[in-house]
Amino acid sequence: MSNGIRTRENVARMGRNHPTLAAYRAAVRQMKSLPESDPRNWRRQAEIHVTSCPHGNWYFLPWHRKYILDFEEICRDLSGNPNFALPYWDWTQNPSIPGPFWRGTLLDRTRDVDRDDIIPAQFVGQPIIDNILRQTDFELFASTRPFGQNNTDPQRWQRAGGGQALLERTPHNNVHNWIGGNMATFESPLDPAFWLHHCNIDRLWAEWNAPPRSRPNTSDVLWTNLSLLPFNTLVRNLQSVTQLGYTYDTLAQPQLAEVSESPPLLERARERFELTEPQVASLEQSVSFPVQTPQSALPVAAEAVSAEAVSAQDVAEDGAPKVVAFVRGVEPPEDRRVTVNVFLNCPYLSAETPVSDPHHVGNFAFFGVHEHEHEEAEGEHDMKKSFVFDLSNTVNRLQSLESDLDSQLTVQLMPKPYAGRNVQPEEIRIEGVEIVYT
Repeated sequence: MSNGIRTRENVARMGRNHPTLAAYRAAVRQMKSLPESDPRNWRRQAEIHVTSCPHGNWYFLPWHRKYILDFEEICRDLSGNPNFALPYWDWTQNPSIPGPFWRGTLLDRTRDVDRDDIIPAQFVGQPIIDNILRQTDFELFASTRPFGQNNTDPQRWQRAGGGQALLERTPHNNVHNWIGGNMATFESPLDPAFWLHHCNIDRLWAEWNAPPRSRPNTSDVLWTNLSLLPFNTLVRNLQSVTQLGYTYDTLAQPQLAEVSESPPLLERARERFELTEPQVASLEQSVSFPVQTPQSALPVAAEAVSAEAVSAQDVAEDGAPKVVAFVRGVEPPEDRRVTVNVFLNCPYLSAETPVSDPHHVGNFAFFGVHEHEHEEAEGEHDMKKSFVFDLSNTVNRLQSLESDLDSQLTVQLMPKPYAGRNVQPEEIRIEGVEIVYT
């Protein structure tokens, strides 16, 4: 600890008896032995996530930052180690659950995976993370404002639906579901690996904010002035990790996060194209959503690049025009061991089309559904999810590769089970796709 700032470190560099892991085991052991009347009790901590966690909107990152910050303080108290800092699990560099989490206090026996199983690179690989960190728009990085939000009532908006963006819908959701068991539910904090997983998500947000990227968070008061429940903490007070008393060993120059004066994503829309007709997808059978758009609305073509290695020059600068797709009203399947690959204008799409194909846009997965329902702004319970994709790079890539790209953008969805998982055939209903030009 330096100048009162604790450093969160990579668990991969820690042996089983490392003081940080020893303190973590001691704290978890104590939490599990506390009576349920004690709010620090292990199951009581998980219940906070069950009843209050926001997913699928722009409160996802600050809420979980505060959640793990409070948990870290409990670990310091119960372990007797005042310098304890929660380690993070960098699943990009180490895509298997860390070894110390396969025995004793840190083992969760509900997991669907074994010690040597590896998370697929299409979910956590370095090109995926590089693409996340190159995103310049806060909502396309951190998930979008709840649809229709016009005030800061936390009871109404903290759990309302928005669009899950790249960081949440790909590495976050897929790591949860790939592990399975408790981790695939809103009771995921019962698995001790949960806290290290979310510590890594928080690290990526901190890196996105920090030099040399210095990407700005939104300054919109609907985000900054919302008081997160049950913490009663304003979002604006959760933007700087150093002001909160910690940093990460990967941050050379942590500092106060900058803010963007740019309006929220949908308020910047200059053209919107209505949702297409609802469709039903099945495992390994694609569905297509053709959206008629004017050729003049498409961005100017850039140099051709591969789907897995988008060049930094190909990424639009902050405030530059973008082509965005909202996949709306997706009814999650009962079996969450499924990812949905998204392609654009791919005439030969099949279940075998690789994610390295230039038509590939990204993917989404379903986390934490069927355990509790999100209360929508209209006051009704709705299980449907929405996901947001920045199509700008893919459109640029296809324009440079295919001179006959016309004014119809066809968004294609291909559901696939996780490799090696026995998933029964099931239908996935999708309300439609909306294309937005900012």
